[in-house]
Amino acid sequence: MELLHAAPADIWRLLIPSSCWLFPEEVPDDELIFHYRDHIYFVNSDGSVISMPKPAGCELMGLGELLDLLATAEETYDFDDNGEFDYGCILKRMGYVVPTSGTGEKADYLVEIVNTIAPQSMVTRYELSRVSFAFALYHALLRCHELNGKSDWEFEHEVKRISPVERLQMKDLLIQQHFPPSR
Repeated sequence: MELLHAAPADIWRLLIPSSCWLFPEEVPDDELIFHYRDHIYFVNSDGSVISMPKPAGCELMGLGELLDLLATAEETYDFDDNGEFDYGCILKRMGYVVPTSGTGEKADYLVEIVNTIAPQSMVTRYELSRVSFAFALYHALLRCHELNGKSDWEFEHEVKRISPVERLQMKDLLIQQHFPPSR
């Protein structure tokens, strides 16, 4: 799956279980509101993220009430205002951990990370075995954060692509040796 030019809200939707999304029918496609642990997170169309403590009775509030509360709350945290721009910073501050049960089929994935400053010359590739797609994405986003930190934040690494790795089974390999594909 190509991810380099994906909208930030779409990246978050791939990572955060839909059971945590708030007002999915009312929020524009390029934005996302979700809860995790004791906070609510607002992902804006430009990728900026703001959090606030989850208010009591949140489940009974409408979208308008929640947005009004965000506008007047004193305990909000704007990640951009605090110089935290990449997904890894936000995930670490959230204490986010990918759910491991009920996350679907496990597979092998090839992760490709690109340095957006020098995309042709600086690509990182690695494989993850027997993981969910959400875990592969989570791992890749944290790896980008690590690479950004190692460059002292002079480079910006982003997930370019996460692709399933097709492995041939031994019986398939034997069949191919005896009956090669015709050209």
